[in-house]
Amino acid sequence: MTKTQAAKEPSVSRGLLARPLDSLIFLLPLIACYEVSSLTCPNRVIASNLLERFVALFGPAGMWVPGVVVIIILLAMHLASHEKWAIHWRRVGMMYVEAVLLAIPLYVLNQAIPMVGGVLGSNLFHQIAMGLGAGVYEELVFRLMLITFLVMIGSDLLHMDRMAVAIVAVLASALLFAMHHNPPIGSEPFVPATFLFRTLAGVYLSLVFWYRGYGPAAGAHAAYNVAILLTQ
Repeated sequence: MTKTQAAKEPSVSRGLLARPLDSLIFLLPLIACYEVSSLTCPNRVIASNLLERFVALFGPAGMWVPGVVVIIILLAMHLASHEKWAIHWRRVGMMYVEAVLLAIPLYVLNQAIPMVGGVLGSNLFHQIAMGLGAGVYEELVFRLMLITFLVMIGSDLLHMDRMAVAIVAVLASALLFAMHHNPPIGSEPFVPATFLFRTLAGVYLSLVFWYRGYGPAAGAHAAYNVAILLTQ
């Protein structure tokens, strides 16, 4: 595998990955819902705040930046794939079904390890929007960006065993995902059961990302958040 191929999105089988362009079309309604809600609700997903702060290092940045980052990254990935600029609408539609199905194990895990804390908002619409945003932006930061970066450094730059690097990347991603909800980055108090759940959920979502790609991982995360909100 060349460096260019590895940089697209790490997977043992590229044919199993959801196309970046299809993933973008799939995620656009989720991004739009979150960004519209943010216009009237002060709460923001921690991961999107991190993206805003990072971009602000290079110049003025607004609350719309995270959504633009997702769009630019997925368009760049599709350009690098050299595939045709055609949207596979059937695959986009199936991704919504896949997101629901992939969220079921997370929901079952939540019943086994009840967590404290969750999505905040002033009403149900804002809570759902926050849940959708968390799926999009947390998977962007902790799966697409972090795992891809670690695999590129460990496997492509340092020439370490790719599978060993992938395992380390998955575990690191899961732990950092769980940790970022607590101080100093997040504001939720540390609760062992909640931390354990988020770590295991992070491992699961990392595997979804590795084998299916960013779109399905973000969709599964978002679908789980909405399911929890609607059944609490």
